[in-house]
Amino acid sequence: MFVSLRMLTLPTDRAGEREALVAGLSGAAAELPGLRSSWVAPISPVAVINAGDVVWRAEFGTEAEAIAAPLSPVWRDRVAPLVDGAAVTGVGYRVTRTAVRQAGPGIWRALVFRVMPHGYPQAARDLEEATLLLPRHVPEIRSWALSTVATVEGPKAYTHVWEQEFDDLGGLTGPYMRTPVHYGLVDAWFDAEYPQYVVDPHVVQVVGDIDATIMRAP
Repeated sequence: MFVSLRMLTLPTDRAGEREALVAGLSGAAAELPGLRSSWVAPISPVAVINAGDVVWRAEFGTEAEAIAAPLSPVWRDRVAPLVDGAAVTGVGYRVTRTAVRQAGPGIWRALVFRVMPHGYPQAARDLEEATLLLPRHVPEIRSWALSTVATVEGPKAYTHVWEQEFDDLGGLTGPYMRTPVHYGLVDAWFDAEYPQYVVDPHVVQVVGDIDATIMRAP
């Protein structure tokens, strides 16, 4: 399974078009070749960083299908006019390390980040292993996936996507952020005051409401 994740920021003169963009992309996505599932939503104004207005998470069977989708007539005729003028931050990635539990309404959160070149290979592996401790210590995480990035669109050569689902925003802002694994271990890779620091400060944190689980096991 290959995911194309895009965060769209509308220009100032189109700030009121967010709901129309969500509806338009949702309708157009249903006709894209190779698409297995699609979720489009307004981005929450709470607990987000560099995220924009609308998030679109599309799952394809293969990377080749994901790359081919923007070349299709459906994209040219229906998607391209909707996103014209919007700033796009996008990543494509294969989902490999993941655990998914089907559940009802909640929130989905993703942290998109770049491990700087000096962090490879050992520091990147250590950061990944530290991150994967979080689901063991934070039961509020009901689904998760840690993926390495294969394709990028936007301001940074992002390397990782760390996704989770929670029953509500409090699971993220409370138990997740307050666990010692997070502030005492994982955060050190992101903080320039620590010797472990390897993550570019320009991260993207995006949060959106979901009606049910949107993540799937490979």
